[in-house]
Amino acid sequence: MSWKEHRAFLVTFAVLCLAGLPGCGHDQELTDINIQPSTETFGSANTPVNEDAGLSVQLRALGDYIHPPVVKDITDQVTWASNDTQMVTVSPTGLLTAVGLSCGSSLVSATVNTNHSTGGISSSGTVITGYMTANVVCFTGSSGKATPAPTFALSRPGAGSQPFFARH
Repeated sequence: MSWKEHRAFLVTFAVLCLAGLPGCGHDQELTDINIQPSTETFGSANTPVNEDAGLSVQLRALGDYIHPPVVKDITDQVTWASNDTQMVTVSPTGLLTAVGLSCGSSLVSATVNTNHSTGGISSSGTVITGYMTANVVCFTGSSGKATPAPTFALSRPGAGSQPFFARH
């Protein structure tokens, strides 16, 4: 092999080795989940909680990976849950919805079980969970809707429809 051929071989080999370095020979690994938005508030203090039912917002789960470092949308790969389903529910696609039965704060989670093995070694995987807070504002004031005042008709016994306070 001539010096030029040997040099070309070494350069090609070095380039191929360097091309493999960003992955470090490892599979991509999920390290964290961030939910967007990180906080969502439904309703207002002058709206009864039951009127908040059906208000919704789409959540996104963003996965932070290493080998190489990258952020990916994994919304459809996580398991969604709410710790108070009387307040908010979350669909398998990440749609967060106010239920209208209670108010306060609820913790919403997005979880992935990585379930991977390295080098043929059996592994149960790692559970990675991200959280966000959903708030439903409690009703503290009037609804702003006019409520008719109760009406009373006073009459004396045996007077028919003649009011008790009528003058004769």
